[in-house]
Amino acid sequence: MRWLLLISIILLIEIYAFQAFKTISKNGLLTKSYIIINLYVFVNFFFRVFNIYYKNLNYSDEFYNNLSIPFALFTTLFFFKIILISFLFFEDIIRLINSIYNFFFNSSESVLMQRRSFISKVALIIASIPIPFVLYGIFKGRYNYKIYKYSLKFEDLPNEFDGYQITHISDIHSGSLNDKKNVEYAVELINKQDSNLILFTGDIVNNKADELIKWKNTFSNLKAKDGKFSILGNHDYGDYVNWKVESQKKNNFKNLVKFQKEMGFNLLMNENIKIKRNNESISLIGVENWGKGRFKKKGDIDKACEGLNKNDFKIVLSHDPSHWEEILKNHKTHFHLTLSGHTHGMQFGIEIPGWIKWSPAKWAYKHWAGLYNERKQFLNVNRGFGVLGFPGRVGIPPEISVITLNKT
Repeated sequence: MRWLLLISIILLIEIYAFQAFKTISKNGLLTKSYIIINLYVFVNFFFRVFNIYYKNLNYSDEFYNNLSIPFALFTTLFFFKIILISFLFFEDIIRLINSIYNFFFNSSESVLMQRRSFISKVALIIASIPIPFVLYGIFKGRYNYKIYKYSLKFEDLPNEFDGYQITHISDIHSGSLNDKKNVEYAVELINKQDSNLILFTGDIVNNKADELIKWKNTFSNLKAKDGKFSILGNHDYGDYVNWKVESQKKNNFKNLVKFQKEMGFNLLMNENIKIKRNNESISLIGVENWGKGRFKKKGDIDKACEGLNKNDFKIVLSHDPSHWEEILKNHKTHFHLTLSGHTHGMQFGIEIPGWIKWSPAKWAYKHWAGLYNERKQFLNVNRGFGVLGFPGRVGIPPEISVITLNKT
């Protein structure tokens, strides 16, 4: 019954949307084009779904390799039809009211008011507006890496670190990457910044450590004078996989830690380390994932700060920016700079510097992208390196943050 209901709804939407093309297509060319595109998207999507099911493949493993783009096109076409039929439905309400009026009060007029081609044309134009942006986001925007540069000033920055440069990246989601040439370009772009540190703030995979295997050599090429440091994000624990036995999950996590070490990352798990220059230092504090709501709360900032003193200059790596909002900025310890990711800027939004900065991410996170400053404590929320879910980026490019520390 559920499948029958779903199929009935899809057919109703199809029939309704088809009316717009039928109304304005005089020679049938527009209608035929719509049918061909519709068939291609539907057949491509469902063929891949049934292929995964028939071969008994793991859906989560196969999604980004075989299904993500067909799924995105299928979803885009679906919402195109929803927008389209919304206009037609509104017009049909007007037609119904007009027809009832003519039936009772104006019998000389045709009882049934005809559908107007103007409304169908407007509906088609408006419904089509998002399509080129979505296509750009899928095939170009997801690898259109952008460097965001920030220059921060601190009164208590150690003199030896005046002008010290950090490259901050986050949310690689290696299982979603599928273009080696573009990823290698991003690694070269990061290296060209010639930063003192590379700091990665979690979600190196979608679900499984094995996603990293084909990218290990690529990310091993990341270079920084004082090293590469990383933390864990919510996707790095393997919590979103239905493991057959608990030992598989534990081994997956061990491999994730091992792979990061092999790539040259120093993984910080509720601990700190000092970066020294001559007789001065700054402290890097790496916490495990801490997120509000349903997200894992393994981050222990007090444990991570053990051994530090009040006068240390402190940089915190914490995957989820809600940790800064809920705990870090109001903590008894003063954290000069916190680096986060997690939100991806929802991979969709509009940003025009000095004019507008908007994304649906703002409905979920107060701090969702870019630099924030409260109580002389900075937070940088990186927009992410990779993608998750939707295999593209529209208006929110993948980010490489370059942060310079300055002494005032």
